[in-house]
Amino acid sequence: MEWVQIQEEHLQLILDWRTSEVVTRYMYTDIPYSLDNQRKWLDAIRQDKHGYYWVISYREELIGFISITAIDWKSKRGFWNFYIGNMNYTMLAGFLGAYMYNYAFNELSLKKLMGEVMDINEGVRKLHIKQGAREVGKMEQHILKNGQWHDVFLFEMTKERWEEVGQKYKKYVADVTL
Repeated sequence: MEWVQIQEEHLQLILDWRTSEVVTRYMYTDIPYSLDNQRKWLDAIRQDKHGYYWVISYREELIGFISITAIDWKSKRGFWNFYIGNMNYTMLAGFLGAYMYNYAFNELSLKKLMGEVMDINEGVRKLHIKQGAREVGKMEQHILKNGQWHDVFLFEMTKERWEEVGQKYKKYVADVTL
């Protein structure tokens, strides 16, 4: 698995993924279908000193998006986010946590990663738990989406916990370009 730094040639594909019903239903916001807005987003993330953003490549095919955001470098923590845009590869979502934890803890020297999951995304909630993340809270009626309020669950994984529960995932190391 390879994580490729986002370039302008990826923007159309990311826009198509991000505005597709299978992805956007789990996102906090709905974005307009605008390549100009994607270019502005790319400019913004290139300036972001508290985040990393990649497209995921598997067997030389782009399949999704993954990021670490809101990194607090002093406290060595951040949030990770992902989606699979190519529906032929949804089964790989179950491995992304292992790749991310190994990268964040071993390469970036972070001490904690957190994730937020909307209540309707039961599959991703289960993925976090399966890989050993702790569910540490629920923010009730946190997101208004399509006229309906949604709870958001907060998960965390510490480096120490990953060293205990992640032993079987040590081989999951992404080829990452910055």
